[in-house]
Amino acid sequence: MSKLRVGVVGMGGISGAHVPVYLNDPRCELVAICDRDEKWLAHCKDAYRAKYAFSTWEELVACDEVDALSVCLPTIFHAPVTVAALDAGKHVLCEKPMAQNLEAAQAMAAASKRSGKTLMVSYNQRLGGDIQYLKQYVDEGHLGDIYFARTGWRRAMGILPAPSVDRATGAYNRNWFNEKAMGGGVCSDLGSHVLDLALYLMGFPKVKQVVGCTYTKFLPQFLAGTGLPSDADDHSVGFVKFENGASLQFEASFGCYVERETIFQALYGDRGGAHREIGQPVKLFTQTSGAYSTVVPNISLPAQSPVAHFVDVIVDGVTPIITPEQGVMVTEILDGFYKSYAE
Repeated sequence: MSKLRVGVVGMGGISGAHVPVYLNDPRCELVAICDRDEKWLAHCKDAYRAKYAFSTWEELVACDEVDALSVCLPTIFHAPVTVAALDAGKHVLCEKPMAQNLEAAQAMAAASKRSGKTLMVSYNQRLGGDIQYLKQYVDEGHLGDIYFARTGWRRAMGILPAPSVDRATGAYNRNWFNEKAMGGGVCSDLGSHVLDLALYLMGFPKVKQVVGCTYTKFLPQFLAGTGLPSDADDHSVGFVKFENGASLQFEASFGCYVERETIFQALYGDRGGAHREIGQPVKLFTQTSGAYSTVVPNISLPAQSPVAHFVDVIVDGVTPIITPEQGVMVTEILDGFYKSYAE
């Protein structure tokens, strides 16, 4: 087939995980980019040699020369841009979290179904070699029935989301991470990653009950005097019960008084267990001939970019590892955490 003609909506920091993959894949052609900052847009157009540079997402979605696009915008814009693009006959890779609430996520999944076009959420950690190894290990039955899991991304104090970042054409505002109305907050940001990982390893069991607490403890002081909104959650915890009897403990923080940053998943099965922590080897807990042991497997599976996988799905017909329905379930639980605390 001819090259996949792609566009990228939003040229902020996360676009740096999308654009280079498209540029370096001989199956792709970066046709269009979009950003509301005209100086930065001109800079990117020159740097990436894109044919079109649009200042509104509506223009890019309407471009007939674009077959697929990456949505790299604040969460509040994920649903409207994705739905419009799918309805326009374009495949979509949307940055995480999928949407600001369950209804928006469901609308995105419905648009993918009626259009027949691919929709993926960019859960990049799911495509890591260690997670893919664990998924295969779990599916082979080594843990037996997973009845409990723990998942979290906990950051130490000192790295709360910066309200602005410098780039070649000057500083730009990225305070949306700290603004509730924009879909910011650690529960949906970092939390969407680790929740997705746990659900993926557990096989996405159906949700029965969600209870959560979301806290805004440090952002107001961090942004004091800036005049910028600081009402998003900076630490969130939750608990999920599933219809199959299993349960899940969840935690995410932009910063709290702990020793160091950590990302972890722990799986508890009736035949074995597993623990994954960023920067540490995966550990498997098992029983052989009556003896209990800890095994550190040799994992050689390579990590894959979700952008590369997205291209594989469209161009080569590969079965997508990440589906819209899975993104909807992640959003359902995140939405449940927020609603539970508000009740």
